[in-house]
Amino acid sequence: MLNFLALQENQFINQHEDTKDVVWICAEQPTKEEIDYLISTYQLPHDYVTGILDDDENSRFEGLHQNSLEEPALLLLQYPVKSLSPSGYNQLNTYPLALIMTTNNKVISVANHPADFIQKAMNSQYDLSKEHLQEEIVVHLAWFLSLSYNDYLKTLGEKTDSLESELQVTTQNKQLYQVMDFQKSLVYFEAALKANRDVLGALYKARVFENSQQHLPRLHDVIVETRQALTTTQIQMQIVDKISETFSAIVSNNLNNVMKILTSLTIVLTIPTIIGGVFGMNVKLPFANREDAFWWIFILTTILCVLAIRTLKKKNLL
Repeated sequence: MLNFLALQENQFINQHEDTKDVVWICAEQPTKEEIDYLISTYQLPHDYVTGILDDDENSRFEGLHQNSLEEPALLLLQYPVKSLSPSGYNQLNTYPLALIMTTNNKVISVANHPADFIQKAMNSQYDLSKEHLQEEIVVHLAWFLSLSYNDYLKTLGEKTDSLESELQVTTQNKQLYQVMDFQKSLVYFEAALKANRDVLGALYKARVFENSQQHLPRLHDVIVETRQALTTTQIQMQIVDKISETFSAIVSNNLNNVMKILTSLTIVLTIPTIIGGVFGMNVKLPFANREDAFWWIFILTTILCVLAIRTLKKKNLL
């Protein structure tokens, strides 16, 4: 789907078609016909648009060496998307987003998966400079992209705290699956944020941006926000790793407690087994001629079992 956006009073307005007033073309999950339209209309290299069809495409840039845009330039970043993991819990993945600066001062964003931050960028008001509108739109989108990482990390941190409190009460397989999904999400985040940081750093020094100084403070804020997200991700990874270790320790301790109780019960139950085996032999034994022999043996066995239980409890073995 293609959205043609013009800027009116610092607000992006949808247009029905691609006119000269359009400053931003937002392509989400584009069809083959839409891809062909963008490539042919704006004379784009084929891989500028089709690169986002590969979910494993890494962050990169092309064409930023130009002093002025004589040919389209590409900035490919990765953005977070919430999805459902194979275990049935929420997981965060990262997918590529292409930001293309055309030679006629327009920006084309192309994503093959829903991107919540793009809708926020569309609906937000921002004082964009008419003189350097193209650069400002790119920085505007990069800003909301970096914020989306921190928003997801905040939610992930809250879920981690909730999971930690659950471990104090019970340890079940579902908590283990959640820890695994958290770890996978953070691994994706760390790799994507490192790549985004490098690309944004290159953008900060790019020749096509050096002609405009007013966007650099904003771009610097984007880089700082990205670094903050990366630091938070690394901290969260360490926390989740510690929770995973704690989970393993708790499970191991619970298993040891169960085995300890079962072993102690086996010792206690061995006493009547031995006595029953002795008095079950076909030889002359004490109390053999007494009519109340069974009750004497039962009382003796019970006393020995009670003494064994008290001794095991005293030694914290039962």
